[in-house]
Amino acid sequence: RLLFPVVDTRLRAVPAGSGMSDAPDATPPLPAEEAASAADTLAGIEEMVMRQLRGMQEEGLQSFYSDVMGFYHAVNWSERWLLGLAALHVIIWSTMILTRRSNDAQMVLLILILGFVYSAQWINSYGAAHWKSFATQDYFDSHGVFISVTFSVPMLAAAFFILINSLRHAGNLLVEVKKLQFKDEAKKRRKAEKAQKAD
Repeated sequence: RLLFPVVDTRLRAVPAGSGMSDAPDATPPLPAEEAASAADTLAGIEEMVMRQLRGMQEEGLQSFYSDVMGFYHAVNWSERWLLGLAALHVIIWSTMILTRRSNDAQMVLLILILGFVYSAQWINSYGAAHWKSFATQDYFDSHGVFISVTFSVPMLAAAFFILINSLRHAGNLLVEVKKLQFKDEAKKRRKAEKAQKAD
């Protein structure tokens, strides 16, 4: 006597109209009109995004230009101390260009420039306290924007040029050393070949 009833596991035929099928449900393809509409929608979204990005870029450039021109017109560039500052930058850049082949002179100039940049905060504080004695208006704000633009940035640009020039000199020196090394090795090989032939 069986403890469990026998289960009939034989497959029965599924009636044709029952709606059941062994194959998984397949999603019907979109009609051509709906596909074209979706493509047009995506193209419109892409065009809108690109237009917004171009607008933001143009606004950023216009804002930067407006800030630069506002700064330029706010400063009285004919003041003597500003002319002296411009002369200092001309002297530094001229010296840097004239001594570009002398590594020692460039290093001395670099140390001098970095010393100037390091003292920019002190110069800004001094200018804020005594601006009436040499300027027509107070350019020296607490954030140091003016002193950074007119003093530190040109100095740092000169220092960057010196570093690039030093790297170029170092690269050229390395090439010359390699050339001498190859020549010395070639001489040694020729001497060794002559010694072998003599033997």
